[in-house]
Amino acid sequence: APQSAHATAAAAATQTDLSTFIDGPRGLKYKITKEGEGSTPVRGQKVSMKYTLTVDGFKEDGGTQVDSNAGFLGMPFSVPVGVGMVVKGWDLTLIDMKKGEARKLVIPPELGYGSAGAGGKIKPNTTLYFEMEMTDMDSPPQLSDKQLEWLENNPV
Repeated sequence: APQSAHATAAAAATQTDLSTFIDGPRGLKYKITKEGEGSTPVRGQKVSMKYTLTVDGFKEDGGTQVDSNAGFLGMPFSVPVGVGMVVKGWDLTLIDMKKGEARKLVIPPELGYGSAGAGGKIKPNTTLYFEMEMTDMDSPPQLSDKQLEWLENNPV
């Protein structure tokens, strides 16, 4: 049975056509599904996100949903951009998004949960498939000299 489950997962993953996706930094792939407005956030600026995470492809390609806050009762997920509070693939993506923008995002394992995986649902070395929308953006933060130094010493 494990072989057939693996074969099914592999078949689902191959159904996701990435030919229309843009090559992002460090192996990320994305497609803008809704244009946003205004400027992109600065590091440390808090943004609010709606997202759905699947593995083995996007939902419509047979992927399996493992997390989401995008439903009717879902609350936006707020996070400061570019400071390591989320997986590296998100930090690299959020810093490039605008308020109102939606994307499909493919995060390779090394920019996701890597060889550790996460919580049993995300196996080691798993590619992550996100559908995400930046629903809000706070004002840019007033950072202290110490925070600015930390940003300097810890690039995204």
